[in-house]
Amino acid sequence: MRVLVCDDHSLFREGLRLLLEKLDPEMEVTLTASAPEAVDATREHTFDLILLDWHMDGLSGARALDALRESAPLTRVVVLSGDRNAELVRTAVDGGAAGFIPKDSPPNQLMTAVRTIAQGGVYLPTGGMTAIQTRDVRDAFPSLTERQADVLRAALRGNSNKLIARQLGISDGTVKTHLRAIYQELGTRNRTEAVYMAAEQGVRIS
Repeated sequence: MRVLVCDDHSLFREGLRLLLEKLDPEMEVTLTASAPEAVDATREHTFDLILLDWHMDGLSGARALDALRESAPLTRVVVLSGDRNAELVRTAVDGGAAGFIPKDSPPNQLMTAVRTIAQGGVYLPTGGMTAIQTRDVRDAFPSLTERQADVLRAALRGNSNKLIARQLGISDGTVKTHLRAIYQELGTRNRTEAVYMAAEQGVRIS
């Protein structure tokens, strides 16, 4: 697994590298100190996961997320932040983040978050969330059709409707129709609420 870490605090960068390598000694971790540096790295290499600090000097926040989603559209981007307010989390997920890890989490919770993400799961600050075995979309939501499950997996990765349509060989309109049906089936109103539900259900998206 190849992971790109983008954080302008050197101690946190190195600590995250140690944590990731502890989870999997064979994990390849690349460290960058700014969003432009991370974007350059995605142009030279392919990554399975990007861990992005939300608050950085220069290009940061939603603009940094947009830049990385554009340069690496097929790579999951997970936001890291010391600020865990609900509006920020919604903004990150709406912008295409596939998860959100609070930097101020206790060490055991941070380990749980990183492990969940590394295993392909969705992690969001949902209160007392504990380590759970990740499972496929169809196992978590058995009422979905195969096609709906495919669309939901792609949506949970943060893929845009256009990218989902291209990946699955269907039209944008068909993607929207599937998403409406998925939200109705899950009892959610939008993609952000669906991501939260997926996190609570331990869904694996990779």
